Amino acid sequence: MSSSGPPRKNHYNEGQLLLPLPSARAPAACLWALRLAGDKRKHNEGRVEVFYEGQWGTVCDDDFSQHAAQVVCRELGYVNAVSWSPSSKYGKGEGPIWFDNLHCTGQEKTLAQCPSNGIGVSDCKHTEDVGVVCSDKRIPGFKFVNSLPNHVESLDIQVEDVRIKAILSSYRKRVPVTEGYVEVKDGGRWKQICDADWTQDNSRVICGMFGFPGERKYNARVYKMFARRRKPSYWDFSVNCTGTEAHLSSCKLGRASAPLLKANGTCTGGLPVVVSCVPGRAFSPTPMSGFRKAFRQEQPLVRLRGGAIVGEGRVEVLKNGEWGTICDDRWDLSSANVVCRELGFGTAREALSGGRLGQVNWIQS
Repeated sequence: MSSSGPPRKNHYNEGQLLLPLPSARAPAACLWALRLAGDKRKHNEGRVEVFYEGQWGTVCDDDFSQHAAQVVCRELGYVNAVSWSPSSKYGKGEGPIWFDNLHCTGQEKTLAQCPSNGIGVSDCKHTEDVGVVCSDKRIPGFKFVNSLPNHVESLDIQVEDVRIKAILSSYRKRVPVTEGYVEVKDGGRWKQICDADWTQDNSRVICGMFGFPGERKYNARVYKMFARRRKPSYWDFSVNCTGTEAHLSSCKLGRASAPLLKANGTCTGGLPVVVSCVPGRAFSPTPMSGFRKAFRQEQPLVRLRGGAIVGEGRVEVLKNGEWGTICDDRWDLSSANVVCRELGFGTAREALSGGRLGQVNWIQS
């Protein structure tokens, strides 16, 4: 039996937990995993998918409840469940429908402990696949669990929080913080990441999730001196992003950090990961000089209208001297990311559709 799931063509981002399955049908060596999947979603929502007996499957919406959603979200490390959705809101899954007629109390530690028809016993179709929305807040002290150390690269990143911690005095008083250590909170402690496997794609994701459209070089010599004076506490894993993710939680884990660390606990590359982000027009500390130099945009071709706050609005495009809009067919978070970065923001938090911010003349994309 395979111990890790093959890649699927569907988009899936948020953390997998690999645990022994407490089921009479499951042999002692059998492992189970849980994840959120589907298109047009944020990292804390999606179709509920279960990995069992070597393949990913889904959960039927029959008798599913807020209690069951609570179990799913907490198993994935979120504080609670906000809501759940029937009828394949996040798209139809593939493979077996592993659970049907779940009756959870909300107190179970894992979805497999909830009474059901039995794993794999279902009369549902994938049009009945259930989805959940979890709170964005992580459980304090939540610890990433990996019971398959030889397959760590197949897992998604799951931490309590992420931050850019200003190290140099010149950046500590700046708001927002644009440069510093990348730190993840895992098991209630803030930890740095060894930079041996760090890439520019990883930096792009970090800057984007904090609202910055790009990244730039920094003075590595200064940070190397600082790291020598104060020994960092490194996270157990490296990071593997493609550069298109909206949040670090959407990236994959790289290899375990143990081979990257020397015997004295220092990073082979010599540094904790540092990013230096370029602020966009709305947040640039100088009168747009840095933004103009980075983007050189003579005339805006894209704008936002009808939004209540900065960074929100209906997307409008200038073509042949006339402003028009974009049809929402196949509009998703990846498309919204392109617009946000072009406008000087980071990655998009949500891709709205259905004319929710007002309707005008349309241009087919």
